[in-house]
Amino acid sequence: MTRIRPLVKKLVHSQVKVFVKIGVSPNTLTLTGLVIAFLVPLTTYYVGPFFGALVILLSAYFDVIDGEVARISGKKTLFGAFLDSTIDRIEDSLYLLSLVIAGVNSVLVLVLLVASFLISYTRARAEALHLKMEGIGLIERAERILLITIALALAEVSLTTTYIIVIALIVLSIITVLQRILYVYNSMK
Repeated sequence: MTRIRPLVKKLVHSQVKVFVKIGVSPNTLTLTGLVIAFLVPLTTYYVGPFFGALVILLSAYFDVIDGEVARISGKKTLFGAFLDSTIDRIEDSLYLLSLVIAGVNSVLVLVLLVASFLISYTRARAEALHLKMEGIGLIERAERILLITIALALAEVSLTTTYIIVIALIVLSIITVLQRILYVYNSMK
């Protein structure tokens, strides 16, 4: 998200101000994103992968908005950060489940899920050691979601292209985990 964040912040700034003005809590937005994420596999199954990808974008929108609302409204809390991080993992699982529904090999998707979770885990553990991890590694959550969305949308047109994106995501995720481990190792010397 670090590479995409400035653009996204600019795009949603006016909408964030509306949510702050009407008093919507960041946790409500987080939970809204989760509810929408549960619709991703259902939409993929019943309507098709392209529409499932559109639902991912809607769910991800609330994931972007919740943090910005928390920051701007001054409602950042430790529980909110914990809730957001936990919900993110559930959403990631639902997005990846949709790839299986779209026809991607479940073992590949499982490997991607584990690699994605390891990226988040290494960040959480490093931050528990008081190391700043934002921007460390090739691919963060926003980039993964964007590529998963593209892979899912293309599944109807070319499952081969979807496979290529999934394999690229696995490789990039593993490299990111290794980069983070190395970063923590070098920081702890």
